[in-house]
Amino acid sequence: MQVLELVGRETVDLLAAETGIEIEKDARLTKDGVGEEQFSEEATFDRCFWIYGGPEQLEELEALSNHYALLCNRTKTKLSGEDKAAFDGMLKQVQQIFTLSNESDVGNLEFNKGKNVESAEMGNGNEIKTLCESSVSKAADMAAGFTAALGGLALDEIVQKTSGRLEAIRAEAVHRLSELCCLGISELLLLGKSVLSTSPKAQHDKVMEDSLKIEWPEDYILKAKLIRSKAQAMTDDIEAVSNSFTTGISDIIAAFQEGIRNASQNGREARQGILQESSIEGKAQILTSDIETDGSTAIEKIQDALHHLVFVVFSTTFKN
Repeated sequence: MQVLELVGRETVDLLAAETGIEIEKDARLTKDGVGEEQFSEEATFDRCFWIYGGPEQLEELEALSNHYALLCNRTKTKLSGEDKAAFDGMLKQVQQIFTLSNESDVGNLEFNKGKNVESAEMGNGNEIKTLCESSVSKAADMAAGFTAALGGLALDEIVQKTSGRLEAIRAEAVHRLSELCCLGISELLLLGKSVLSTSPKAQHDKVMEDSLKIEWPEDYILKAKLIRSKAQAMTDDIEAVSNSFTTGISDIIAAFQEGIRNASQNGREARQGILQESSIEGKAQILTSDIETDGSTAIEKIQDALHHLVFVVFSTTFKN
């Protein structure tokens, strides 16, 4: 909720700056010293991730993983030495497929048996794509027209306006990246529950009650590759959103530099403009790095969620 308030407040501030209309701020935002700086500190990826329920989703995935790891290891103890070696080899295959840094041939995967996976309603899949597209558009909108917005302003006003816009982009980026990450983890959880429905014992398992109804291929490798392809698409979306906001920062800095040149008419103003330009550009570099770090963190959490599905998928190879 605090993140939503922050983003909403930044939007109101942008409108006020553009129109010149003074808008009274909510007293709750400054009560007891809880001002703009503290809200900026609180709008970290970890805090937003917690607000959107990310830790709970990962905990549920971990519990699911631990349960099926136990079942798989119990099965392994009953195998002969040769069969145990085959068991380990099969498990390693799934682990490799679920490691996003490894190259995979999922792009060449034939979805003949799993075609319903692509055509079915995939839980949060549409919501993820919609959020990605709206986030890319939002980043572009926040940078668009900024050169014109700085036209005719004094040097100090240009610096203040640019600083505010950079902070707004940073707040919007962390908000959207964390939400996108949580939607992805939730989707992987739903896919994990769904793939378990292919197990012979699934009808007796309570966890299957809210699973997605998907026609999965029988082969466990194909199941793993299908899930991997979904996770890869999620990380691609996260990278796209992260890149769109860092590009937005670059566009704002370009507009700022032009505004500084136009506002610096005499020698004193020119010297002051150089100092101000260095300060704002340094801030932009820090915020860009923060957004890139948030994007990397989001991808790491998708990877963590995917690793939790190794034993879940592997368990579907056993008949009892």
